Amino acid sequence: MLAFWVAYLIRVYVIPQVSFIEGGIQPFESYLWFLVVLPTLGILMLQREGIYHLHLPNTFGHFLIRTFRGIIWMMAALFFLFFIFRIKQESLSRGLFVLYAPISVLLLGAREALLRMWLRQKVRIIAHREHVLLIGTAQECEYWHRLLRKTPGQQLEVKGMIDLDHTNIPQLIEALHTESINLVIMNLGKSLSDKNREVISVCEAEGVEIWVTADFFKTSIATSSFDNFLGHSVLVYRTTHESSWALLFKHSLDYLLAIVGLLLSIPLFIIISVALFLTMGSPILFRQKRSGLHGRPFTLYKFRTMVSNAEQLQSELQSQNMMSGPVFKVNNDPRITPVGRFLRKYSLDELPQLWNVLRGDMSLVGPRPLPLYETDNFSNIAQRRRMSVKPGLTCLWQISGRNQIVEFKEWIRLDLEYIDRWNFWLDIEILFKTIPAVLFGRGAK
Repeated sequence: MLAFWVAYLIRVYVIPQVSFIEGGIQPFESYLWFLVVLPTLGILMLQREGIYHLHLPNTFGHFLIRTFRGIIWMMAALFFLFFIFRIKQESLSRGLFVLYAPISVLLLGAREALLRMWLRQKVRIIAHREHVLLIGTAQECEYWHRLLRKTPGQQLEVKGMIDLDHTNIPQLIEALHTESINLVIMNLGKSLSDKNREVISVCEAEGVEIWVTADFFKTSIATSSFDNFLGHSVLVYRTTHESSWALLFKHSLDYLLAIVGLLLSIPLFIIISVALFLTMGSPILFRQKRSGLHGRPFTLYKFRTMVSNAEQLQSELQSQNMMSGPVFKVNNDPRITPVGRFLRKYSLDELPQLWNVLRGDMSLVGPRPLPLYETDNFSNIAQRRRMSVKPGLTCLWQISGRNQIVEFKEWIRLDLEYIDRWNFWLDIEILFKTIPAVLFGRGAK
C-alpha cells in the first residue's frame, strides 16, 4: 500500500509528463480501491512464491528474486481482473503501475533487510535463543551442530548432544531440566529403537517440542506436522499450538494491556508502597526465582506481603501444608502481615508482575509460575508439561476456586486443560472471569 502511494506521488510530482506516459492522471481518490485489491493479490502471489515460509533459503538475493516474481504474478492477475470486469484501462495511469512494481520490490526488500538485522541482533542476546538438544549418533549430532552454526539468523543454541547408545533416559531427562531445553532434534538414521520411543514419550510428557525425520510414532497428546528445516524433511511433534495469528494476537494483547495496566496502576503503586514501607519497612518488593517457559528461571516481582524471614519460617509450618504434592500453602498463614492479607485478598500484590509480562517472562493468561524448589520436586514428568507455555497472571485455576483447590492433581489438570483447549477467545474469557474473582476476593487467602 505504501509502495502504491509513493508511486502515485512520483508519477504526479516527479515525472508529471514523459513522452511514453500519458500527460494527465486522475486524483488519488480514484485509485483508493486499489489499496484493497493490491494487498490481497500481493499476499496471495507472494505466498505462492514462498515468501512467508519461515524456512525460506536464507539469502537476501533469493528473497528479492522471489519477491520480484510474486509482484509480476500480481500485476498479471490485476490486468486479468481488468479484463474480466471490463475496467477501462485508458482511465488508469499506466506509468503508475510501471513505477509500482520496482518500488514495491524495493520496499519489501527494505522490510526484509530490517527484519534480518533485527533477528541478528536478537540472536546476539543469549536470553532470546532457543535451547536445543541434539540426539543421534556422534556423526549425526556433529553434522547438525555444524549446520546450525554456519546458518545465519538462526535463534537456536545447541546446549548438548546425546548418543542414545551411551546415554540412558534419566540422563536425558536431567539434560532437559538442567539446560531448560525448548527443542529436541532427533535423528533416527536407518533404525528405530525402543529408546527413540522413550525419548518421544519424555518430550511429549514434558511439553518439549521434538523434531524427528519420520512418522514412526503414535502419540496420545502431541500433534504432528510435516515441515522442512534447512533442506531436511522433518516431522514436528508438539503439545502446544504452533505459531499463528492467534498467538500473535495473544502476545500483542499481553504487551498492550501490560503497558496500560502499569500506567493506570501508578496511583496504586504509590499508595501500596507507602503503606508497606510504614508497616513493614523495606524492601517493598518481593523477588523470587520462578520456573518460566520450559522451566527456565526468571525473577518474579510481587509486593511483599509477609514478614522478612518468611522463607526461613516455612520449614516450621510444613506440617500445616494444606496442599498435596510439592506446593506449599497454609490456612491463615501467620507469616502474612495485615496489609499483606488485604493485598492478597484482592490480588493487588500481583500488580508488579505486569512488569514481568512486559519483559516477556510471563503472559496475562497461563499457568501460575511456581518456585524452582517446587518444580524440582514434581513427582511425575508429565506435570512439567504445564511449563510448555509461558506462565501467566491468571488461568483456569484462578477462576475455579484459587486457594480453595487443595489437590495438586486438580491444579495440574486445570493447567493442562488450558494448554490443550487454548485459543485466543479462551484467554479473553478467562480475563473477563478473573475481574469478578479478584474484585470479590473469591478463593483468596
